Amino acid sequence: QILMVMCSQLLKKVPMFQNREETFINDVLLKLHYEVFQEGDVIVRQNVPGDRMFFIDHGEALMETESYERELCDGDFFGETCVLTKGKHLATVKALTDCQCFSLSWDDFQEALQGFPDIKKDLEKIILVSSDSEVV
Repeated sequence: QILMVMCSQLLKKVPMFQNREETFINDVLLKLHYEVFQEGDVIVRQNVPGDRMFFIDHGEALMETESYERELCDGDFFGETCVLTKGKHLATVKALTDCQCFSLSWDDFQEALQGFPDIKKDLEKIILVSSDSEVV
């Protein structure tokens, strides 16, 4: 139960999960997978297609592209475009410390959306807007 509360706070930091009904959030929470990465592991690689997004529960990671670097820590997330589009990762993310993460796969996310056609429509709009401007 505590885990669910923690994870729901992680989810609600992501714009696409904000202001959504609790039943949808709970459906998504049930589909999260716990994953652990060790210091130095590359969690995702830029330009490689991905099919899941990650939420950092505990640990630090470095997100890098050619033009910028950003440190990620507890509560941060990445890969959200992949869970929407199964597209390519826009950055490489490497674990700086051991990282405990939760991941959400595209397949599981689609399954959660089945019961929520309005949210699905809304997310499809977001995808169209972001693919036009290519902003993450």
